[in-house]
Amino acid sequence: MRSFQYRHIESRLERVATIISNGEARVADAANMKEFTRSAIDRAVAAVEKGRKAGKNGRPELFNQEEKETIFGVLKIECENGTSYNAAQMRKLMNAVINDRKKDDFDEEDEEVNISKTYPYQYTKRNPDLKASHPRNVDIQRLSASNQQTLLPFFTLLQNLHDQHHYSNSLIFNIDESSLRLSDSFSTLVFHPSDMPAGFSKTPMNMPNATLVVAAAADGYSLKSVVLWPCRKLPDELRFVLSSQLDVWGENEGWMTEALFLKYAEDVLLPGITQRRETLKKNDERCLLLLDSHSSRAQPDLWKKFADSSIDVVTFVPHTTHIAQPLDRGVFAVFKKTINANYEAPSSSSVVLRREALADVLPQALQTSLLPSTIKSSFAKSGVLSHQWHEVLAKLPKEPSVTLKKRTKRFDYFGKLITDEEFLIEWKKEKDERKESKNEEKDNEEIEKALFEDEKPKKRKFNPLKILNDDFSDDEKKERNTRKIVKRELVDYIYY
Repeated sequence: MRSFQYRHIESRLERVATIISNGEARVADAANMKEFTRSAIDRAVAAVEKGRKAGKNGRPELFNQEEKETIFGVLKIECENGTSYNAAQMRKLMNAVINDRKKDDFDEEDEEVNISKTYPYQYTKRNPDLKASHPRNVDIQRLSASNQQTLLPFFTLLQNLHDQHHYSNSLIFNIDESSLRLSDSFSTLVFHPSDMPAGFSKTPMNMPNATLVVAAAADGYSLKSVVLWPCRKLPDELRFVLSSQLDVWGENEGWMTEALFLKYAEDVLLPGITQRRETLKKNDERCLLLLDSHSSRAQPDLWKKFADSSIDVVTFVPHTTHIAQPLDRGVFAVFKKTINANYEAPSSSSVVLRREALADVLPQALQTSLLPSTIKSSFAKSGVLSHQWHEVLAKLPKEPSVTLKKRTKRFDYFGKLITDEEFLIEWKKEKDERKESKNEEKDNEEIEKALFEDEKPKKRKFNPLKILNDDFSDDEKKERNTRKIVKRELVDYIYY
């Protein structure tokens, strides 16, 4: 059987059917090879003669090449718009394609085809151009910002800074916070005898809203991490996690505020970046710091210090950190996965025991998440390095699928170079004006309140003694023993 010129056909059964349909071999010759059954060969030959591909059992594929391209095109358009088809929608699309073909073939008398519920999965497995995956769950605000139109100005700004200053990966930093609350929905595989149930797993009880603050560089280096624990005095069980790479601050709040961020920036972040530059002997090179646009960052006086230290600070566009922020693209995911997998909920509901259980897994989880390989991979996925953002944008829809109104009244420092001198002057001026405006409003409120109190009619207390004495003249009042006489008359006045 001469099959050399048919080697471009991947399926051996389809190759045999093509040779037979071209008259270069007989069905009996192929059946004698005992590689395929006679019925499979017959079905494959019938499919090839109709211009369709044959499946592994000889059955023809449900769609021809043109119909496959139609299905692929529809799915591609959906992905470009930021959405995807689920199994039910995929099945509906396939049914529509088949029934449209039947109408074109003037087979309107035949019943409509309704493929099985499992066929979309089987079809995806047989087509390497398609893939079935779990979608990423995002809220409506992140969905409205996850597109090329929103992120292109941010990446363009970053690329211009890269071209201008040629940042070294060792001097590109990212700072972010993550909550230390353990997930009660985390699940992992367990092993058990097949004839017995898997049993139960203890879900962690709610912990105080503590925050982990991390800063890392693109070359895999990380600064000292800080945990903001909501307590005035640091618990003894948390003192065991203190090290050269991890510190715990006992504060009234367990989340980042303007005062806490100012303390962290001046005590940890700025000295750490300066020391890093001195260690690498790159004092003349500029640094790049990337951070989100949280309200605690609205401190132009602080960023003036960074600008004076040759550190360029760029903020992310709101609701896009799940795409462009390095720490969100890998480091925190590894941290949360590790800490949830290794945390063992204590048998008691004691807060002390829960803190001890958390302290046992916290250092190891942080060390695992801050491995140089994990940090480098996170920066690469985010696209913040020079000429690496095109791949990130290519996976996003061009325009937002959902449009929301901007309701923030804050100064627009989102997705901007906030250490630019002119920008800082404008920001400082706006902040001072807003502060003066608030003070004026407060003073006006106090003035209006005072005027209202003056104009408000004073309530007079009911005094029966005064009512009884009103019937007497001043001289008579003086002659009377007011306390005794009026008291006796008051009793008569009330009860009779």
